[in-house]
Amino acid sequence: MVGFAISYFVPYIYAGVLTHMHDDIEYSTVSGNTPLTDEWTVTLPSTFQSKMEDEDLVIWKSGLTIWCSVWGIEPEESREEALEWVAEEQAEKAFDVQQTERDGLIFYRYRLFEETNDYRVASVYCFAFSHTSYIQLGIYVDDEADYAQAIKICESLSFINQTVFH
Repeated sequence: MVGFAISYFVPYIYAGVLTHMHDDIEYSTVSGNTPLTDEWTVTLPSTFQSKMEDEDLVIWKSGLTIWCSVWGIEPEESREEALEWVAEEQAEKAFDVQQTERDGLIFYRYRLFEETNDYRVASVYCFAFSHTSYIQLGIYVDDEADYAQAIKICESLSFINQTVFH
């Protein structure tokens, strides 16, 4: 497998976030330009809730849930090699596969019908690859009408280079 897991989501430490307790589960209210890690951000089109679950960041609102995972890319590997591994490992029934480049990042996404939403609406899996890490968003929608919003969220991923060269 290419990469290594990174556990540095920051849902509770940036200014302006409301932290709540509900059924003994801590969650935050987030919207707009939202930091996911020190280097990755996403722009959310409205107010969502977020929490850590099983070492992943989960962001949700009624009808739309996003699972975020981040992996590092080993120094001897390239972002293209990481993408190649992701493409090889994707489900056989994936469709609407797209790859683009923007702002020095490689974006890759596909859709997949899954049991998670009773095979009614295809989930969106999107990845963004930088030179040091890549992020995966698994976006689950309850209604096909929310597909455009899911794509907009995918396309809003942004990377802030924190690497210092000597």
